Amino acid sequence: MPTALAFGSYRWLLAGSLLSNFCQWIQQATIAWVVYDVTGSGALLGAVMSARAIPMLLSPLAGVAADRFDRNVLLLVSQILSASVAAVFGVMLALGAVHTWHLFAFVLIAGTTAVLDRPTRMTGIFELVPRELAMNAAAINAIGMSLTRIVAPALAGFLLGWFDAAGNFALQGALYVVAGLLALPIVFPRRPAAAQQTSAWKDLADGLRFAVRDGTTRLMLFFAALLFILLLPVWTTVLPVFAKDVFKAGPQGLGLLLTAGGLGGALGSWAASAMQRFDRQGRVQFVALLVDCASLLGVALSPSLPVALAFLAMAGAAEMVIATSIQITLQMAAPDAMRGRVTSLLQLAPAMMALGALITGILVELCGARWATAVLAGITAMLFIGLYAKSPRLRGLRLSRFSIPHAGDSPNLSAPFRPE
Repeated sequence: MPTALAFGSYRWLLAGSLLSNFCQWIQQATIAWVVYDVTGSGALLGAVMSARAIPMLLSPLAGVAADRFDRNVLLLVSQILSASVAAVFGVMLALGAVHTWHLFAFVLIAGTTAVLDRPTRMTGIFELVPRELAMNAAAINAIGMSLTRIVAPALAGFLLGWFDAAGNFALQGALYVVAGLLALPIVFPRRPAAAQQTSAWKDLADGLRFAVRDGTTRLMLFFAALLFILLLPVWTTVLPVFAKDVFKAGPQGLGLLLTAGGLGGALGSWAASAMQRFDRQGRVQFVALLVDCASLLGVALSPSLPVALAFLAMAGAAEMVIATSIQITLQMAAPDAMRGRVTSLLQLAPAMMALGALITGILVELCGARWATAVLAGITAMLFIGLYAKSPRLRGLRLSRFSIPHAGDSPNLSAPFRPE
């Protein structure tokens, strides 16, 4: 059986997604450093990084667009807008014209442009390959994303040391343009005419109704929200403080910390691909979550930067297993005709990061980076142990339940594919 890479349109989508994600990781590492450098405040760092997640509230509308409109155009427009925002902010940094309110404005505008294409990219993984290769396609995508997570933060850290933040944003602008152009050769499958006949608001309501009524979808969205509130803010809000104040490692240290997580994520992606053989994904998610929490506790107790790097690699691996399992389960549980809308709801979870980053920033101010990390890891572990104990659906979650297409799924989306 061929792999997902045998299909040309999938390869074009993957290349554009990797390049776009590469830009986003450079941006995330750079803006976190810029915020802390400009303000010197952990609380403001948490507030700015939390504002970055607010545009995710627009994800359901982006999901409707992914189900209704030309996906090539959506991908191109979103990347051109992202390039423009990065270029303007880079010029402002070069001119020394950036103040605190500009940081909030930038993350809000950049987040809005970034949210436009995410449902299209996520659903394209399933639309451009046969259903039996969906797990393989998602795993390859996850491995690629992890590799960008390794390279991009390290590059961002060294660019900050060698040049300045303005150079980082100039690079982002150029790469976003290339990522947009890579969308043009993709050939997406045709949609049934019915997909264009209903109103956008009805499509949105249908997607929300399915998410509310389907138990598996509810569970996966709740799980994702829990992670974004309690665990993932550690990466964006606490690691800059570890790099600058705890380990005295500067911007290169931040790059190394994020790179360690990315290296672990690459290993976790490989593990997630291997774990497609395990039908009981609820157990996979449970074990991976406990490993993630234990690893972050290890980071909190680390006496030196190298020890913290090892624990962050473990955390990154566990996090990628969880993320891949949640994404695959959610997309396989959704009908083909509304996969964009259902998948877009997963992008609402990062909006919960607004609350999580704010709480995390306050914890850092009150008790320091080490204690903040330990408290968040401990609370998450206890909550999820309780959830697993109380939820028969999570304990019995099996991918084999979703191997057969939903009744009424579009034949265009399930048609045979030819490798290229």
